[in-house]
Amino acid sequence: MAKKTDSLFREVLEMVNPTEKDLFGIGKSLNSFIGKIENRRKKLRIKASIFVGGSFAKKTLIKKDIYDIDIFIRFDKKYLKQDISGLTKKILRNTKFTTLKGSRNYFRIKAGPRIFFEIVPVMEVKNPREAGNITDLSYSHVNYIKRRIKSDKILDEIKIAKAFCYANRCYGAESYIRGFSGYGLELLIHHYKSFLKFAGAVAKSKDKIVIDIEKRYKNKRSSRTA
Repeated sequence: MAKKTDSLFREVLEMVNPTEKDLFGIGKSLNSFIGKIENRRKKLRIKASIFVGGSFAKKTLIKKDIYDIDIFIRFDKKYLKQDISGLTKKILRNTKFTTLKGSRNYFRIKAGPRIFFEIVPVMEVKNPREAGNITDLSYSHVNYIKRRIKSDKILDEIKIAKAFCYANRCYGAESYIRGFSGYGLELLIHHYKSFLKFAGAVAKSKDKIVIDIEKRYKNKRSSRTA
């Protein structure tokens, strides 16, 4: 049974892993685009840093017809009371983009026939409690996954989990989907060590599952009341 499962998962990975051509194209487009907006940022003397987030940065990207790649512009605290979406528009001037509504407006740019960049303005925060918006924690999310997950096997298990959820239309944290976020799945597979163990735990559970990866609480009860 185990051999059949391993064989099946290898087949799944062959189907869901982006091709080298896709990854090269995304990387080339990213380098070119980031170089342009970095030059623009410097000319405007805006104090911010630019980083790539999401699945591409964490090496958990799965093959899709359309690739949405997250690029974050992380603004210095001096802009705390300013409209950082407006500042992002200034950086993107002379670039064709679509404005998307969110807790902060962000921007979508077509970078190729199958590649879109989503440009998200965030504030630089060092303490999660300082975050004024959930997207402000994106930098920490990327670094946490890159720091905690070193195994290619776990990265493959994450891709299988994402592909499963994507196929069953429960991949995405948007309210209309009510599914698993990419980051949530990465944490879950990191905890359970495999897609099958994660799926088995969910199937068997008759109550809320409490997971404390960092072991900050003495027991499940104390984590629920914190």
